Amino acid sequence: MSHTTPLKDIAQSLVAARRSGQPSAIAETHPDLSLDEAYAVQAEVARQMAWFTQGPKAWKVGGAPVITAAPLPQVLSSPATWSLAGQHEVLIEAELAWRLGQTPTSPHDVLSCLGAVCVSIELIGTRLLDGLNAPAHWKLADQGVHAGLVIGPELPHAACAHFTDEHWRQQTCEVAVNGGLVQQVQGSHPSINPLITLPWLQAHAADRGMALQAGDLITTGAWAMLRVQAGDQVVVSFEGFGAVQLHITA
Repeated sequence: MSHTTPLKDIAQSLVAARRSGQPSAIAETHPDLSLDEAYAVQAEVARQMAWFTQGPKAWKVGGAPVITAAPLPQVLSSPATWSLAGQHEVLIEAELAWRLGQTPTSPHDVLSCLGAVCVSIELIGTRLLDGLNAPAHWKLADQGVHAGLVIGPELPHAACAHFTDEHWRQQTCEVAVNGGLVQQVQGSHPSINPLITLPWLQAHAADRGMALQAGDLITTGAWAMLRVQAGDQVVVSFEGFGAVQLHITA
C-alpha cells in the first residue's frame, strides 16, 4: 500500500460503519487498495465481527473478466423480511445458488460435489461513503458489497446437472415487485454458465484457509438487478427452479 493506514484500521472503520449505520469515509483518502489487500480486509472484518469461527457456510462468487468472491455471514429462508435501516443505497440481484452435497478435494471435482440448487436474492449494500461508486477493490474489501442473502426451496442439482451453455442461454428469470412484473430476462448471466466460477472458488477458498465443505451454499452472480425501497414485496422466479420472496421494510 502506498499509504500508511494499517489494514486492521481499515477493517475497524468498516466494522464501525456496520455497527453504527454511518458509512465509512476511509476510502476517500486511500484510493489504492490492491486486490490482495481487499481480501485481507475482508478477512479482518470477518475476524472482528466473529462471523466464521467455524468457517464460512456460504459464499458469493462472480465477476467477468476478473472473478472475485466473499464469504457470507448470514442466509435467510424465503419468505424473508429485510430492513433498510442504516443502508443508504440497496439493490437486489436475482441469482441461483448451489449447495454442496459432498466436500470437494480440488477444483476438478467441485462440480461433481453439487447436491442442490435454489433461487436466491442477494441484497447489495455498502458501508462506504461513496456507495456503489467506490473503487472496485474497496467494494470487494467491503464483503463484495454484500448485505444479505435470501434463498428459496432447494431442488436436487440433478434438475440442471445436464445443462449446457445452450440450456443456460434459454433460462428465463422474472422479477416482480408489489405484484407487477418489472423484469423478465433470458440467458442473462454474465458468464452464460453460472457454474463456471466454482472451480476458481474452490481454489481461492482453500488458499485462504477456508476450504469448501459439504453443506456450503454458493451464490453465483446476478441475472437481473434493481433498486428497492421500503414497502416493496419482491418475488424472483426462475423457470424450472422455483421462486423466492422478500419484503423490504424501513
